[in-house]
Amino acid sequence: MTIIKHGLFCIAVLFFIACTPSISLANTETGEPAVILFDQTVDSGLLEQHTQSIDHFYESIPAAVVNVTEEQKQLLADSPNVNSIEYDTKVESSAQKIPYSYKLVGAEKRIPSSLTGKGVKIGILDSGIDTTHPDLKGRVAGGVCLMKDLDPSACISGYNDDFGHGTHVAGIIAANNNSIGTVGIAPNATLYSIKVLDSRGLGTTSTMLKGIDYSIQNKLDILNISITTPDHDSALKAMLTKAYDAGILIVAAAGNNGPPAAASGSTVQFPAKYDSVIGVSSIDAAKNIDPLSAAGKEVELAAPGVGIYSTYPLDISLSGYEESTGTSMAAPYVASMAALYIEKYPEMTNVQIRKLLQSNASDLGAAGRDSIFGYGLVQPDLYSAAGEAKLPYTTDGRGKITFNTAQLLEKGESYDVYRGEERIKKGATAAQFTDYASKGSISYHFYPVKSGAAADRPLSMPVVANAGPVLSDLSSSIWYNRFIVYLYHEKILQGYQNNEIRPTSKITRGEAAILIGKALGYDGTPRATRFADVTDQVLASGYIEQLAKNGIITGFSDKTFHPYDEVSRAEMAILVAKAYKVETSTVSTLKDISTNVTGYQYINGMLNAKIVSGFADNTFRPGAKITRAEFAKFLSLTINKEMR
Repeated sequence: MTIIKHGLFCIAVLFFIACTPSISLANTETGEPAVILFDQTVDSGLLEQHTQSIDHFYESIPAAVVNVTEEQKQLLADSPNVNSIEYDTKVESSAQKIPYSYKLVGAEKRIPSSLTGKGVKIGILDSGIDTTHPDLKGRVAGGVCLMKDLDPSACISGYNDDFGHGTHVAGIIAANNNSIGTVGIAPNATLYSIKVLDSRGLGTTSTMLKGIDYSIQNKLDILNISITTPDHDSALKAMLTKAYDAGILIVAAAGNNGPPAAASGSTVQFPAKYDSVIGVSSIDAAKNIDPLSAAGKEVELAAPGVGIYSTYPLDISLSGYEESTGTSMAAPYVASMAALYIEKYPEMTNVQIRKLLQSNASDLGAAGRDSIFGYGLVQPDLYSAAGEAKLPYTTDGRGKITFNTAQLLEKGESYDVYRGEERIKKGATAAQFTDYASKGSISYHFYPVKSGAAADRPLSMPVVANAGPVLSDLSSSIWYNRFIVYLYHEKILQGYQNNEIRPTSKITRGEAAILIGKALGYDGTPRATRFADVTDQVLASGYIEQLAKNGIITGFSDKTFHPYDEVSRAEMAILVAKAYKVETSTVSTLKDISTNVTGYQYINGMLNAKIVSGFADNTFRPGAKITRAEFAKFLSLTINKEMR
């Protein structure tokens, strides 16, 4: 029997409090400067009676600068002629501070400059996040407190931070770019507060395992772990490997236990020590290693971690900001920079993003990777495909977008096309590529392919500002947009009132008959049919009768058709395969498709033709009802082979 030890974790940080109240309280004896505003005219007599001194009268407004005690201030405030009286306060050209670390990682050099981490989901495995902090407003989309089994009281405030560490990490990553406090490297990233540490900054491996599991289940993009332990844990290693294999980029603090005694040794702590994790060491403003930063062959990247100014819970810090030092602060610089990479290259895997971070790092110390700085100081990706290949394109205003791709074929024998994070074409060889989209901004990445391998980076990254069509409930970024717009463009699919498509509604047998009938060019004039429940009053009756006449559809044994019943995946496959004479097959590759499934040979044929596909669990789910969007995809891929 193997016994798993649930040890305590520590946080990789040292705190230095820098609390500066924004308003000074008046000294009750000597007084403090204040500005008094009257309603109409300045009452000099009142000021002489209830101030320590009168320092200035304004000419444009009925106001004066005076020196008052707190008692005098209250007496003046009670006067009916006084509009307001406020202590003088310090002002700055901008209240938002740009820390040295922001420039050290080259954040202002990002390409394109519009990158903010938008759409990237980052989990912060820590002590929680102060969701009320004004500099983190709108950044936290959700979270969970996993401390109940250890200390039920630790979750009274949900996943809010009662220690400070998690909020400090959150600010480094995503503090809003506004007029207060500080600014994060990825100020529009979406944060998830995964509370696994208590009010003392302590947790256990069991709570941490739950937090990593949460990140997997919620399909996060990045997981920041500014937590360390000296002990290896098999379950922790397995869970992190699972998260990495699921596509999550994992970043962790190397630890604050200093360098090893011997050059060949390692003081890097877990989980940064695992292969699935990017271990981060800490440097100062001069790019020198923090004397307390761990070192070892597991260090992959370095980042600023000395005297880092960031957000802090308002319940703990009066100013809401503090300076902290440690590898805990360095890790979120790597996590937030990775968010910019993911936004720029949404189609790339976590493994590819990790390699780019390594190759773009600014080498420090010994040439190449070393045990102190790893590959070097984390930096933004400065690659810009726009200067290398600008693919000409045209739009017709009705959803069709056509690219001239001749330049791509000069760089390779074929090319791959990504729209957002999805690859929509593999191995294209034509000098023209066509796509379909509704109104909106659509990002494409084109990768030339040479000797069977795609380039590391896209050769062209055009962003198309598509003028139309306007479909009110169809986002240009959703996966099924191109299929619906293709059918709309070809006048096969029509919308409802207010330009609605209702893509997520289940499609009925009658609606499916209309789409197939229109695609085949049939006359859809309503008419009497051979089915008892399909009269000429049924909108789809003309198409239903023509499809039945051509042997594409059949009714039920009672001579009915059930036009308002929803369509299953199996029925869809049978209908489309028959309509377009897709070659059938008796060989099944999915575990729930056998000779016992009605239409199994049509389903197999559609699979072979790459018109349909199975699910991740190797099933087809033939009985599942499908939506209008799903049907549009299958029909589009059947009609237009170039979309496969």
